[in-house]
Amino acid sequence: MIKIWSRRSTILPQFVGKTVSIHNGRIFIPCKISPEMIGHKFGEFAVTRKKPVHKKKK
Repeated sequence: MIKIWSRRSTILPQFVGKTVSIHNGRIFIPCKISPEMIGHKFGEFAVTRKKPVHKKKK
């Protein structure tokens, strides 16, 4: 498994079929690279923000 710290790096054809761990600022997110991902940035596939949780009214 390859660890990627640079989220702005472009995904190249030699990464297809490999599993990479992309750093999201806190932990590494595993991601399997498919042919459709070529040309995109690594950071697009590892979310950096949590989904907001809204409290219900009583």
